[in-house]
Amino acid sequence: MWNWWKSKLPRPLPEFSNSPLSSYICETFPSPGKRQNPFHFIRPSGTPAVKVNLDRNSSGFCFGVQSTINVAEEKLRNEKGLYSLGDVVHNEVEVKRLEDLGLITIKTATFNELKDAPVLIRAHGEPPSTYETARQNNLTLTDTTCPVVAKLQRTARQLDELGYQVIIYGKHAHPEVIGINGHCRNQAIIIKHADLNDAEETRPLDLSRKTALISQTTMDVPGFYELKKNLEKLFSKGGSGNGPWTEVQGIAGRQPMAEFIFKDTICRQISSRNQKLHNFALANERIIFVAGKKSSNGQVLYSICKAANPESHFIEDVEELHNEWFTTPEGSTVESTGVCGATSTPMWLLEKVARHIESLYA
Repeated sequence: MWNWWKSKLPRPLPEFSNSPLSSYICETFPSPGKRQNPFHFIRPSGTPAVKVNLDRNSSGFCFGVQSTINVAEEKLRNEKGLYSLGDVVHNEVEVKRLEDLGLITIKTATFNELKDAPVLIRAHGEPPSTYETARQNNLTLTDTTCPVVAKLQRTARQLDELGYQVIIYGKHAHPEVIGINGHCRNQAIIIKHADLNDAEETRPLDLSRKTALISQTTMDVPGFYELKKNLEKLFSKGGSGNGPWTEVQGIAGRQPMAEFIFKDTICRQISSRNQKLHNFALANERIIFVAGKKSSNGQVLYSICKAANPESHFIEDVEELHNEWFTTPEGSTVESTGVCGATSTPMWLLEKVARHIESLYA
């Protein structure tokens, strides 16, 4: 009889599934006529279950990435041999899922040699050189550049055409920054460190030129304004740009603008997650943060969780979970665990992690 009952338990079986049936609490009895999930067992009696909270408000794909994934799935249903220039999203688990559906991920070197083929442009966007290569090689592009990124690319091009020295607050190797820089003839100066402590980043600056500051869409807002403040000081020491720089909302044609300007181009849908995740991390005893190791946004959001709750742990998938994360120093089970992730983390993966924790501890 016990073997039959045990066969109804979720897989993988919890570590305690070999205990006598009498030591379990049956939380939910089956309703007549219902076959799905007839019984839900929790930890042995006397051991409190872990409450697993899944963050659906500030985790999961942003709209730009979700749009790219939707388009990729639709294309893969209708045609074979769809190529993606670079990882379609910075999450290896999601990339693997799409590759299993037929997506082929390629690097720039392969793209440059590709002929007569369909290629997906991801949400990060691309420099103009990519479109020129596609034209020459007769490639059919499906462009899913995020609208926020596309607008930023136009801003960078306009500032360059107006003769500004363009500074991008961002990460040199990030595909979005590479694309933005391409729209200003690869002449932008890229600064990652808001405190200007990297001499290699500041060396190319010409303190006598009129200058404009913009940002990669996924960078942090406080860092952007810290950088602006430090640039004002630096240019003032150089004999130009005295006083605060001028904020601009739009760039219309070739109308005259101030000599030193800045435009906050950070995506608020992403930056608004910071405080929400901070609060979510505080509200749970443990945090399991799910993201790809290549995700820039994932590293930023994880650091926010870690600062709010030192018991925050970064994983890419369920195989990286550790039992000791769910136990207090006194040996008891933690009361609550929050599962959250980056803008590049699919909700199905977050749900998978939450279900896995529940199957073991709830």
